[in-house]
Amino acid sequence: MAISPCISLSNQASPINIDETGTHGTTEFPVAIYYDDVTENFVNWHWHAEIEIGYVEKGIILLECGNRKHTLNKGDLFFINSKVLHAMSNQNYGKAATFKSIAFDGSIISSNTESVFYKRYLHPIIHSSNFRDCVWKQDSECYHLLSQIINECWDKMYSEPTNYEITVRNLLTELFAVIINECEMINRTNQSSNLLLEDRVQIILNYIHTNYSKNITLDDLASAANVSKSEVLRCFKTIIKTSPIKYLKNFRLQNAAYMLKNTTYSIQTIFELCRFDDNSYFSKSFKEIYHCSPREYREL
Repeated sequence: MAISPCISLSNQASPINIDETGTHGTTEFPVAIYYDDVTENFVNWHWHAEIEIGYVEKGIILLECGNRKHTLNKGDLFFINSKVLHAMSNQNYGKAATFKSIAFDGSIISSNTESVFYKRYLHPIIHSSNFRDCVWKQDSECYHLLSQIINECWDKMYSEPTNYEITVRNLLTELFAVIINECEMINRTNQSSNLLLEDRVQIILNYIHTNYSKNITLDDLASAANVSKSEVLRCFKTIIKTSPIKYLKNFRLQNAAYMLKNTTYSIQTIFELCRFDDNSYFSKSFKEIYHCSPREYREL
């Protein structure tokens, strides 16, 4: 299988093809593997219907899920549930940081809602309001078994030996048999997440990602989420840890960076498409994030 970074989800994302719920894998076999190098890049805030599991290959990576933060070291495993808002970035800038992940639709375990596989293993996890994300350190009781399953699953997807689909499906089913106990334990502790805030942020992010090339005001964001302007600010401060206007600016710069590398548009066309008022402000803002001018970035 050809693997790639989560380009549809990262700061290299195409400004035309950003899709928060993009399909991973195929309809026939909804499983895909990814390899991401976040040494200098990052995986931007996003969500998807698929479940995601993986591990840190190098470095120290910050995994943010809603308002929850997890610092992952080399070897640490992570689980991100369906439709959970999340982002990943390097915690030790200048040092290598990479991770491998598998994204898959729950139907690979069971699409029959009356089956024991769905009722006993899949449903309790994907519909848990508390089991939104989980991290296993190397001293965790089930770490070695989960690590073995995830590594074997990723390797089978990569090499695609004969009948690998059956092996991968069986491995993912086995994984759910292991983590169902983790889900039940977390549900018993009644950990709470800001689900309402996360839902509102997803609506606002979707509006920004769809309309970033247009003039966007705080009023527009409030209207999109059907909340007040103060609530928009509160949601972003709680979940994203920045203001919506600053996020919008940075998102426009991300797309400008993509265009510089992947199109032949002039710099003037790019800053206009990304809704910057003039070239000098665009260049100054770009340099603050990428530490070089747009022209220099294109030539790298």
